[in-house]
Amino acid sequence: MAANGRIETFGFSTHGGKPDLTGLDADLCDIAETGATHAELSLFAYDLIAGGRLLLDRVRRLEAICARHDLNYTVHGFLAANFMATADLDRHIAACSAMIELCGILGAKVMVHHAGIAPTMAEEPLKQLFRQERHCLRQMGDLAARHDIRIAVETLFVDRADRTTADPARLARQIREVDHPNVVGTLDFSHAYLMTSWRGLDLREAVRAFAPVAGHCHVHDSFGRPKRTRTMAKAEDMAFGEGDLHLPIGWGDIPWDDLLPELAFLPETIFMFEIPPRYRSELKACAETARRLIPAIGSRAD
Repeated sequence: MAANGRIETFGFSTHGGKPDLTGLDADLCDIAETGATHAELSLFAYDLIAGGRLLLDRVRRLEAICARHDLNYTVHGFLAANFMATADLDRHIAACSAMIELCGILGAKVMVHHAGIAPTMAEEPLKQLFRQERHCLRQMGDLAARHDIRIAVETLFVDRADRTTADPARLARQIREVDHPNVVGTLDFSHAYLMTSWRGLDLREAVRAFAPVAGHCHVHDSFGRPKRTRTMAKAEDMAFGEGDLHLPIGWGDIPWDDLLPELAFLPETIFMFEIPPRYRSELKACAETARRLIPAIGSRAD
């Protein structure tokens, strides 16, 4: 599937509510009121899967909540899922498999999955873990295909010398080597910024390398500065401009207006804002930003 550059829809991730789904209905109401077409269900945060098994009473409650809103859904899978794990890999596969089944029940078309993270090691043993990840992704891709779902592997970052993950260009190569129609990428712009800053790479080159395999976007702002200061409050992180801040566009310094026109994405890619509850008053402003930026996406892509 060739990248075509165009994005036509936007949405917001859910972050409100409690593990028993209390508050999710109100969260989806707020998203729908912005005119967004999609909501990304942060299902890693809700008590829906136990030991790789769906809790069907809670799943039915989730179905009923989602059905009340005129929204399409994507899902963020488990944050801890790691196909480069060196122990208990079967548990990661079981949890991910259950999440894919849950996506199928909900009719969600995308499940975001975190790229692998490993201890820092020599290149040859690291290559073996990348091979392990590719094998797992093909296995999960086959399962996802049965539910008409795309697994979208997300760009991550590290800010410690004892851990490693693929930078955006290497992750793009990894996804191409997986070579499965149901496995694509999630371009998280702020994660890419942090990772390229950590590695001393160029952000523009990195996102241009990744965008052609991306079938999903996570949109939030930052300053690309790994966290160094021992802060006492989230507001202090923002003041120092450090870490994965998940700011509304324009609060950080990612050059969105210059960057987005150069990027060509896969068809059906969604511009998904990941804005935490502390900035929920900015949802409507973010929606207006999306309406301004989306028409220019891919306009200067090669």
